[in-house]
Amino acid sequence: MKSHPTRSRFIAWILMALFTFAGVQVPASAAIVTTDQIAAESTLEDRRSEIKEMLMRDDVKQQLVDLGVDVEHVQDRVDSLTASELAQLDSKMDDLPAGGILGAILAVILILVLLDLLGATDVFPNI
Repeated sequence: MKSHPTRSRFIAWILMALFTFAGVQVPASAAIVTTDQIAAESTLEDRRSEIKEMLMRDDVKQQLVDLGVDVEHVQDRVDSLTASELAQLDSKMDDLPAGGILGAILAVILILVLLDLLGATDVFPNI
């Protein structure tokens, strides 16, 4: 049986390339995560879920619809709030009297208007 030197060389080059690049590793970029960072993230998620639960109440939904706001769009916006925006919303919620659901709705709408003015959202197309 005849040997084909060109085929053997071709296979040898492929094997050399495979073995050369098999050892190359992509550098990992891992950082140390502190307990404070994990606690802050879980606090943010807890706060978002509290706001979502409040927005799911029938009276709140009705108030949002009366103001011309799409409830599903508000849910998406709550998901994209940053930590500072959630803190701002928290401070406004803490200042409201108990049962002041209208104030809470207005605080959420105020934040949405601010995000619209900054160009981050398009909840209110007229702004």
